[in-house]
Amino acid sequence: MPRYELELRLDAPGAEDFGGALSDESERARADVYRRLGLKVHSNAWVRINLSSSKGLIKIQQVIDECGAGRVRAGTANVYEHLDKEESNSTDWFYLSTRNADGSFSLWDDYPSYILSELKADHAYNHTFVSQEFVDVCKQSGLRGISFLRCRNTGRKSGAAWYVALPEYSLGRGLDHCWFDRGRWISEVGDDPAKRSSSLDVGQYSFHQRCSRLDEVKDASFLQLLLELFPMSRAHDSILLGLSFVTVPRFWSGVLPDADFAYVPWGEDGENREGKMMRFRQLAVSRHARQVLVDAGLFREKVFLDVRSVELPEDGVEILDQSHGPVVPMYSADELADLREQERSRFAA
Repeated sequence: MPRYELELRLDAPGAEDFGGALSDESERARADVYRRLGLKVHSNAWVRINLSSSKGLIKIQQVIDECGAGRVRAGTANVYEHLDKEESNSTDWFYLSTRNADGSFSLWDDYPSYILSELKADHAYNHTFVSQEFVDVCKQSGLRGISFLRCRNTGRKSGAAWYVALPEYSLGRGLDHCWFDRGRWISEVGDDPAKRSSSLDVGQYSFHQRCSRLDEVKDASFLQLLLELFPMSRAHDSILLGLSFVTVPRFWSGVLPDADFAYVPWGEDGENREGKMMRFRQLAVSRHARQVLVDAGLFREKVFLDVRSVELPEDGVEILDQSHGPVVPMYSADELADLREQERSRFAA
């Protein structure tokens, strides 16, 4: 069974918006309640509560009582889903979680580039850029289903090469979480990309309660308590307030590749101002590849995020890989052929 953790911020009773949440009154009100209830504070404003324990549920009820007494107001909360140890140990795929190095890498130019002086000691950045050591380990270990495009160094400092990782296969479009309501979401975001973080044809695992079917869920007792704190009637006040969910990414097992690497859509494909088609992809790795990269000392296990494989989705969850075409790679065949030609001319021995 998955584990759930709540990240909660309480505000002053009169704090009706994000500005009110930042007020001195809210700071004093929440600090008093956190102290009296013995809630674990991980920042000045936020506490964490284990929703998978009886003690955690008691704490939630105590918070409900404090809100009912008018001492505080439930401001914002995030529910995080984690796989338990048994399910995590049987997971076959993982996201490689990378740090972003702003201004150090670019896919926007005609040829991928980087600035070496801005980089630290990591071996992967910005979802898709990897170090020379990463490339060497993959080749020496015979990891399957990936190639690499060497980037252009546009900085003044010379050094080891960096590459764009180009998996051969897609992990698929993903599956919505069973608490997510695709119909409500589409009616809200419509054709406005500014209202969403991905295209409409990929699975959603992070969502606000306003795009959920929480009122229909019967198999998670803590949800009923959370809906007392964050009633669905308040869900449309603001996406900055209320209850949000970050769940484990899910993919349909019917399209998972027989390989060690795969790509996952990241953001929404589209043309930039110059008319160049931009497709951003995130790197996913198999259990075998993860172990190879960890054993080589390139990463710690904690940077690999579990991905859940689902054979039979719940009733009402659309299999997007059947209703839409395959996810295209970051570069089309013609685009990659042109980039390979440039690579040969730029880095000819």
